[in-house]
Amino acid sequence: MRFSKLATAMIIAVAVSACTTTGETGKPTPAPSADSTATDPTGGLPARPASLKVDAADACKLLTADQMSQIDLRVAEPKKMDLVEGQESSGCQYRGNGGFGYTVGAVTHKGVSYWLEGDGNVETKVVKVADYGAVEIQLKGGSGFDCSVAVDVAEGQQLMVSYIPTTTTEKDQATLCGKAEKAAGFALATLKTLK
Repeated sequence: MRFSKLATAMIIAVAVSACTTTGETGKPTPAPSADSTATDPTGGLPARPASLKVDAADACKLLTADQMSQIDLRVAEPKKMDLVEGQESSGCQYRGNGGFGYTVGAVTHKGVSYWLEGDGNVETKVVKVADYGAVEIQLKGGSGFDCSVAVDVAEGQQLMVSYIPTTTTEKDQATLCGKAEKAAGFALATLKTLK
């Protein structure tokens, strides 16, 4: 059985806050998408407008000071993260003052189609972030816990952004995923400027 550690964010959320959240715990694995078929391993992802490799990207520089200010973030701390099985990814943990945080990860060994393959304990949905295809990822039965967005930036690579409330005040899954998508859009805009 394939296991991944989608939410290093889950561990971070618990470590960052003395508050706890409710929801199922466990090791997320990719789930089949309603959009995914045996003949279409991309699960209906739109064509990538350009390849934006994340090999050399510093995840703690993918959200600029101005972007951090817009989503009330104060601190960026580099971390190695177990986001997708196979190897650790370079990442960054961003924290705000209001009981929430974001993680940004540069996954260089598996593309977003990983999330659209096989059985698992996550629910996925194909979305668009700016002009790039992406997969929204959440734990089955874990509504109100967190939301991750994996952006299809290059062949075999993904930009993964998670929003993690560390208090129990935010429960609406659409709000959590909206925040993850907004931050992913910011990180994608910054990635486009890097050469």
